[in-house]
Amino acid sequence: MKGIQKAFARTPHMLSSKVGMTKKSTDPEFDDYARRFESIEKATEKLLKDSKAYTESVTNLFTHGTDFATHFSALFHPLGSEYGLESKHPDAEHTIANVDGYVGIMEDLKTSVVPELELIESRIVGPIKEFQGILKAIRKSITKREHKLVDYDRFNNSLTKLRDKKEKTLNDEKNLFKLEQDFEIASTEYDYINTAMKNELPRFLVQATQFIDPLFHSFYYMQLNIFYLMLEKLNGFAEGKYDVSVPAAQIASDYEARRSDALERIEALNITKRLISTARMVQSQRANTGLSPNSLGRSPTVSSTASRSPSTSSSTFSKKAAPPPPSAANSAPPPPYSPPAAGSNFNAAAKKAPPPPPPLKPKPKPAAQYVVALYDFAAQADGDLDFKAGDRIEVIERTESTEDWWTGRLNGRTGVFPGNYVQDT
Repeated sequence: MKGIQKAFARTPHMLSSKVGMTKKSTDPEFDDYARRFESIEKATEKLLKDSKAYTESVTNLFTHGTDFATHFSALFHPLGSEYGLESKHPDAEHTIANVDGYVGIMEDLKTSVVPELELIESRIVGPIKEFQGILKAIRKSITKREHKLVDYDRFNNSLTKLRDKKEKTLNDEKNLFKLEQDFEIASTEYDYINTAMKNELPRFLVQATQFIDPLFHSFYYMQLNIFYLMLEKLNGFAEGKYDVSVPAAQIASDYEARRSDALERIEALNITKRLISTARMVQSQRANTGLSPNSLGRSPTVSSTASRSPSTSSSTFSKKAAPPPPSAANSAPPPPYSPPAAGSNFNAAAKKAPPPPPPLKPKPKPAAQYVVALYDFAAQADGDLDFKAGDRIEVIERTESTEDWWTGRLNGRTGVFPGNYVQDT
């Protein structure tokens, strides 16, 4: 509750300071440290994302490469009764002889790269995550320092405004005394945390740079190691089989020259064509033969030709008489609707309602976990849970380490508190 009350008390001053209606204190030295700290936060986040993206890309590369090699080898393996494919297809002799070796080298590459990726996870990703935990703790202290600065400014502005008032009432004198006390407390708290941050942040920035730079270098050399491993394995496979010294442009031109009409022959196969529906096939045939959509391919009959002839045919043929109206016996209306009997099975089935579903069994709630406070703890920022020694606190979320901040509930209030201030019941 104290954190919420302080947040509501700071809101008017924060809004007025943004529009320039109240004075806002600045500390250029601390602002420079804060900007450098923010750049370290962004660099750490980028390094973590790049490390994860690189690991995922290499894993997908060898997973898909191994699958491609397996399927490619299956295409070039002869059937049980088919032998001598090299003599039947001399252009593919080189490929048929090396598909099995290609599968083996891809499997070997995938197996060799796994330890390198695990090394990236343990040497790069793991330390970065631990370092991010430290950054979050420092960011929380910076946020707390900003809150203390807001308290200092709002009490300073209120005190200055009341001191400048020419005619003061008795109530103003009482408020002036209270504001002087509040300003003194806010000034002491702000000076303490501001001085501590200005003394500790420069040392942390130096140590953070000494920690992050080696991670960048290690990640770079780990990528080079994976690249050289791939290059060594692939060169060993290509030795004596392919000429790897030719430029990339020549490789593309040689491939186009040796491909011949293979692509056209593959596209001509029925298995590569997309199946179409019968209706579309009929429409395409009609379009090719020039028939109308309604003709269905039938030849016109005499009656249809006569019906489509112009109106001049009325002079040759006499009109037929109209058919007689229906007789009275045939035009009798249908019998009126009669509802079924009251005791019929239809009414019984319609009136009988289905039985209600059984009620759902409530899921058992996990037993609440409590800890006992060893020391008094006063809230230092918004969201902190203050308590006295001996208070019994319900634990909502905790970690394995007592050096972390846990989440708990006490007397209807929920907030975070240090784990080393309590012990299990």
